[in-house]
Amino acid sequence: MNATPRAPRILALAGALEPVWLLVGSAAAGALRPGYDATHAISELGQQGSTYAAAWNVGGFGVAALLTALFALAIRDGLGRGWLFRVTVLQAIFLAAGGTFGCDPGCPPLMSTWQGWAHTVVGLVYFALTCVSPLVGWRTFRTRPEWRSLAPVSLAAGIALVGLFLAGPFVFPPAAVGVWQRITLATAGVWTTIVAVRLLRLASAVDQPSPTGRALPELSRR
Repeated sequence: MNATPRAPRILALAGALEPVWLLVGSAAAGALRPGYDATHAISELGQQGSTYAAAWNVGGFGVAALLTALFALAIRDGLGRGWLFRVTVLQAIFLAAGGTFGCDPGCPPLMSTWQGWAHTVVGLVYFALTCVSPLVGWRTFRTRPEWRSLAPVSLAAGIALVGLFLAGPFVFPPAAVGVWQRITLATAGVWTTIVAVRLLRLASAVDQPSPTGRALPELSRR
């Protein structure tokens, strides 16, 4: 049976680009919308009835979902098809779904349409997956010598993100939900960037020729 083809190692950087795409993209798109600022939900850029809803839902959420899927391929090649790979695939799916179902105008806490409620559900699941992803990574990293140094970082990031997810509704009022979203994405983005750089570095080490002229053996994956 043929082995699964390896994705280009540069795809690891998609994990670092995805949060930047959402944060910088939402800032740029928000600047074109009168009255929009960082306190507003990112999803308001693609709300039902908005003039440029399709542009944001495809170019914002859609591209971010694609970047997440590419990052999942890099994780598969570097760490195998374990839970970190699966969680990252689910992140891509739910992020794409967030662009498929637009929130009601203003993205209120309680939606009035089925599409708005669908957006709320998939959005919450996406953020929940984003917050637990470092904890999943921590469980994976601590069992691998080449990743073990990142285990404490992942544990700290996971605890911070889960705490932020649970405390968010109490710390940030509905009128400032956008601040909570951006802090969460920025924090998670630091972690994914660290993981992406490690994936890229380890992949480069695998492909580097040895003094005998042969490629170094691939690091073991569980």
